[in-house]
Amino acid sequence: MKLLKLSFAILLLLTITSCVSSLPLNQQFYNTKKVGIILQVDSIGVAKAGSQGLLDMALTQGVRFKEPLKKVESNIELTQPLKNEISYFLNFKNKQFVFIDEKLDYKALKDFEKPSSDKKYSKKDFRNYKASHNVDEILYVKVRHGILVSYYGVIETGKQGYCNIESEVIDLEDNSLLQKETLQTMADIKGNWKDGDDYANLKEAIQAAINSSIASLKYKF
Repeated sequence: MKLLKLSFAILLLLTITSCVSSLPLNQQFYNTKKVGIILQVDSIGVAKAGSQGLLDMALTQGVRFKEPLKKVESNIELTQPLKNEISYFLNFKNKQFVFIDEKLDYKALKDFEKPSSDKKYSKKDFRNYKASHNVDEILYVKVRHGILVSYYGVIETGKQGYCNIESEVIDLEDNSLLQKETLQTMADIKGNWKDGDDYANLKEAIQAAINSSIASLKYKF
């Protein structure tokens, strides 16, 4: 996986799993069924916001952030705090769960053929997990994090730490969605982003964005 992830959208709208933009949790989730949790945490990277044309995007690829991000990545706390938070609110709700640690290749999953129904469905077919992992539902959580650079054309207008968490709860009986939400958090960089030992100012802003997103996740459940 490449270190740098570049978003060329006008706004930071990092949608990956379905055409459904938001779906509040269906309370049938809190039943006696067991949910398998899949965490997909992308490598640290660059996201872009603002107004840019194609030439502007080609000229602002963010290569100069590659080494600074590489330096701060090892000091970022993300996966374990995320697991801790998910475990906390599921235990609080007496929900059976298990973390599925095997690496997921999301693109390799089969596309799901949506039946004629009023239900909302995941774009990908997760139903094989029911038999392979003895679970009834999947909570799929995808995380992107790093530096968000805002532009007007080729001119940088600001930099922030950012974290994007997307969650999807899938009923493995029919691949229908019980929830789909997105959390996007930005945190200002205090001082010059280059300052501090091993870019400490940059690291602290990214960590602050991560912490805020993780803390907010429970409110989606």
